Parts: sequence; C-alpha cells; structure tokens
Amino acid sequence: AGSAMGPFLVLMALGANVIAIDLDRPGIWKRLIEIAKKSSGSITFPLKSEQSTLKTDDELYASAGCNLFTQTPAIRDWLLDLYPGKKFTVGSYAYLDGALHVQVSLAMDAICRDLSEKRKDTSLVYLCTPTDLHLVPKEAHDAAEAEYKNYSGRLFCMLMRLLSRGKCLRKNARKPVPGKGGDYYMINGISVAQGPNYILAKRLQHWRAIVARSVAGCTVSSNIAPATSTVSVVHNRTFAWAYEGMPYFKPYEIFAPDSSKAVMLAILLRDLNDPKSVANPKTELGNPNQLFSYGSFHGGTWRCAYEVDSIGEASVLLYFGRVAGPYVGVAAAAGAAVAAKVLGYV
Repeated sequence: AGSAMGPFLVLMALGANVIAIDLDRPGIWKRLIEIAKKSSGSITFPLKSEQSTLKTDDELYASAGCNLFTQTPAIRDWLLDLYPGKKFTVGSYAYLDGALHVQVSLAMDAICRDLSEKRKDTSLVYLCTPTDLHLVPKEAHDAAEAEYKNYSGRLFCMLMRLLSRGKCLRKNARKPVPGKGGDYYMINGISVAQGPNYILAKRLQHWRAIVARSVAGCTVSSNIAPATSTVSVVHNRTFAWAYEGMPYFKPYEIFAPDSSKAVMLAILLRDLNDPKSVANPKTELGNPNQLFSYGSFHGGTWRCAYEVDSIGEASVLLYFGRVAGPYVGVAAAAGAAVAAKVLGYV
C-alpha cells in the first residue's frame, strides 16, 4: 500500500475503501493509518491479534501488516473471504531491487491468479513500464519517425552516433509487422541498465494480465506509467543524471511521483467504468498485447526519435554540459580579460 507509485494517497483523498497490504513494520502502518484518519476514505488491513485486544495505537501499528514472501497463502485466503459479494480491484504495486522484485512479483501473481479465478467481479491492476517492448498505435510510430527526421540533422546527435559507432541514438520507429487485421507497430524500450530481473518481473505481470482478461474474463487495467523520479530510481546517480538530460529529446519528460500517481489513477478509474475500454474483456483486440497499447502515459518514450536505451550516455553528457556551462562561460570571460590585459588592450 505504501508503494512509491501506488495510488493510496489519492484514493484516500477521494474517499475510497482501501484494503491495504504492506510489511508488518510499525512505522509503515503508523503512516498509513494516520493518513486514513485524516481523510474521507477507509482502510482495511490484516492484524496478527484480535483488534479488540489492542488497547493503544502503538499496539495496533505493531500488530498490523503481513509478509508477501512468507505468508502468501494466508494473504490469499484472507482476501478470498473478505467482503463477500463486493467487487474487488486488486493492484500489484510492490517493487524491490534485483531478484527480490521477481520473487515479490511471483507472490503477487499467485494471489491474483486465485482471486481472478475464484472470486467473482475481481479486477486486476498493473503499472507497466515504458522501458519494455510494446505494440504502439500507428500515430505514435509516425510521431517517432517525424522526430527522427527532426533530430538526425543536429550536430550533437550526428557526433554521438559517429563517436559511438551507432551504439548511441538508435532509431526508435521500426518497420511495421503484418498480422491479423493489418499492420502492427512496435518499439523496443527495454533498458539493459535496469537488468534482467526487472524486465522478467514486468513480463510476469503482462502474462497474468493477458491470461486473466482472455481466459478468466476479468477486467484488467494495465497501463504504461511514465519514467518517474521515485527514490528507488534516482538513488542510482547514473539514472538521476540521465533523467536530467533526457527532456532534450522531445517529447520525453520525467514526471514527479505525485503527478504520475494522479494520472495513472484517473486512467484506472476510466478503465473500470468505461465499457469501451480495452480493459473490458468484451472489447475485441486484434492481438492480446494491444491491452497495453491504449491509455498509455508513456512520457514520450513511444514518440521519441531514439530508443530509450540508446539516449542514456547522451543525456548524461547534456546534463553535465548544462551544469558546467556557466563555469565554462566565466572561465572563458576571465581568460579573455587576462589576454586583453597582456596584449595591452586594457
């Protein structure tokens, strides 16, 4: 519930009824419960002890929470029995670094599988990453082609491609692939720097989303969220530097967490309430992967001139160039003044 990209704060502000799952750490639950108390929303969460035996807030915080790794079956059973007959919307928002991300994704997937198969009126929610291989609308493909023509003639871009021997600034738009119902367009947004565990964890979510929608008949809201300056990302200096330079490649933009969360929740609410949304299993798709093609808030990744994995080095250089610019200007002015004095002009 306390995930950096989760919608908890916005849901509380909107007066939603939230079933919260998070680690059994008192500090986490003090924050979540205090937020709920000050909002028009309500919060339901697991307890180790009967609530009637907990006399103080501190005892409540200490008893709250659970562990997705070690209590997966118990969490599933609790959710299956909770609020019978009510519609359920289950969001998989947990994130961890490295191999733990795959493990926590498997735990969430086991819960979501059983809820989608055994509990009627269950909807699933995922936040997809733009740094993945995606089918995209033709409009996004055409925009990427136009941006490539725009940037290809810039001196900086030509030098980066020349000096990197084509490794940097690779073309984003690809040739369409013929298929059922016409051509399909795709972009390769995979970022090697994020590592294999990250892409595997996100791929697991894609598979569950497709199966739950097409086989179990669930409504599945699985939209692309933009690159966001969360603590888990910018604690890596290289990513932080690259994020500062990426907006040079329009329309790329890095979003603040609050902006991303608010927009992604708005898209989610639309998916849950619009029968024409691709989240609705009754909406026909030419390819199952088109579930992730519409309603995307990709932050410019799909329409950028270059593949996101090929603009990192250039973005870092642009950032340091911008930071060093004023100092270079001062040094150049000082050098010119000294030279003028030595030459007798002043």
